[in-house]
Amino acid sequence: MIARALLLFVALILLPDISIYQRYIAHRAPTWAKCLWWAQTAVMLACVAAFATCRDFTPHPQTPLNVFLFITGVYLIPKLLFVISAACGRMVKNRRRARRNWGAFVGMALAVLAVFITVYGSTAGFDKLEVKRIDFASDRLPDDFDGYRIVLFSDAHVGSYTGNSYHVLDDAVDSMLALKPDAIFFLGDLQNTGPEEIEERLSTLSRIKAPDGVFSVLGNHDYSKYIGGTQEEKLMAEEKTQELQRRMGWKLLLNEHSFIHHGADSIVIAGMQGNEELGVDRGVANYENTIRGIPEGSFTVMLAHDPLHWREYVVPYIDAPLTLSGHTHGGQIRLLGLSTTNIKFPEDYGMYQLDGKSLYVTAGLGALIPIRFNVTGEVVLITLHKK
Repeated sequence: MIARALLLFVALILLPDISIYQRYIAHRAPTWAKCLWWAQTAVMLACVAAFATCRDFTPHPQTPLNVFLFITGVYLIPKLLFVISAACGRMVKNRRRARRNWGAFVGMALAVLAVFITVYGSTAGFDKLEVKRIDFASDRLPDDFDGYRIVLFSDAHVGSYTGNSYHVLDDAVDSMLALKPDAIFFLGDLQNTGPEEIEERLSTLSRIKAPDGVFSVLGNHDYSKYIGGTQEEKLMAEEKTQELQRRMGWKLLLNEHSFIHHGADSIVIAGMQGNEELGVDRGVANYENTIRGIPEGSFTVMLAHDPLHWREYVVPYIDAPLTLSGHTHGGQIRLLGLSTTNIKFPEDYGMYQLDGKSLYVTAGLGALIPIRFNVTGEVVLITLHKK
């Protein structure tokens, strides 16, 4: 992770430290304070260098990285916000010949807000779990499936549950089972980087059962793009991730579909793959293979890790009244209803309709970076109704 954004982290450390030193420390502080200032800069740069040597996207266990990211949120980002705001304030002050640099005060307020979001979001915010209940009605639903109960969860990222948050996955599984669903759907990103994370939580994940089965698709983190090693090692890791899901009794859908039968009626559960990596010849979404052989007029529920696949494939090409997606984590941090995921994803959290087709994007359970602010991790109960 750090290696792929090395220059960004170096700039995040150096630029604010240089600016603050020149403006507030160089001509005012004693020598020992100056040395202490540059010592903390050196320590942070050393941490970045150490994480940059990690073979995989994140180290395993992930606790050291989580600590560093926490420090980034409570120390590095607040400094950056203050420096940028103070610089803008100085420009306004000089242009208007004002007496005060109000940008510095705004910068201090933003810095305090960043600290609060990081502390709360990394502790109570990440540990929270919500059970959300949604009703979905369709006149195409077979009669025998009226009242059918589906539990949906996504983006478990089980390697991120460390320390005080270790219990969250167990709580989520307890909640799923307590809802007594007919079927359970998992929408991808079970791991952060490799299958060893799944193995460590296999006993908990193996408890996830439902009368009509557990259906799953792969997310981008369930492929080998986030681990180092040879191509053979990468392929073996992917195969192991898939084998572990099958060992737990999950029905893994790889650009394919399956049927659920109740009496004389049935519905189709279709699942597209979710590898976002460019230039690969495996794991990419193939909607034609996914729907090939589905009887015309069948009530189809599409599982697609990436919600962009809804507009790209489902709306123009696939006769599926309901699509379920994850991937966005709801942005993880939302302020005034906005998050960074709004930029890339037209549908990033919640229920959407277009051309008579519906999409629900779940905020998921966890995240690679363990922080959530105003976007609670969730387990979703969807009850189907005959309209």
